[in-house]
Amino acid sequence: MIYLRKLVKEVVSSVIVIVLLVPALIYAAPFLVGGSFSSVVMGGSMEPTIHVGSIVVVRRVNPEDVKVGDIIAFRTGESKTIHRVIDKVGEDGSFYFRTKGDANEDPDPWIVKPEDVLGELQLTIPYYGYLIWFAQTPFGIVLFILVPAIILIANEVKKILKFRRGVKG
Repeated sequence: MIYLRKLVKEVVSSVIVIVLLVPALIYAAPFLVGGSFSSVVMGGSMEPTIHVGSIVVVRRVNPEDVKVGDIIAFRTGESKTIHRVIDKVGEDGSFYFRTKGDANEDPDPWIVKPEDVLGELQLTIPYYGYLIWFAQTPFGIVLFILVPAIILIANEVKKILKFRRGVKG
């Protein structure tokens, strides 16, 4: 029985550490793999290459080095998009990209100027973005921040009370 209780405590402690550490690693991941930012994919236009809910890590790239077939992130108005380059039109200083989502039938209706290119796909972490999205909801904040904090505080209070009983006894 004591062994089982100790095992459960170890598992709970490990889960708490993982829950708290993994989001920090996700935010640090771009820098660890040479990327410049990470983002959660909320649309299915790049399925099955990039699944909805995945986290993508993008590395800055010189737009002149982008080739047909590369997957790039770029600005489209106020938002960011990540699609595959299907054509590079123009010469050296004056060119633009035609892009298309892998799941889309038609090319994108816009052109991507070199100054709108944010970077090239470096790494994909499938489905983990759902967890990041959930952690930003009110229930997720309670589950991932308040519950572990309460557990840690309760364990510390328990240790203090146990220590005080030992000192008096």
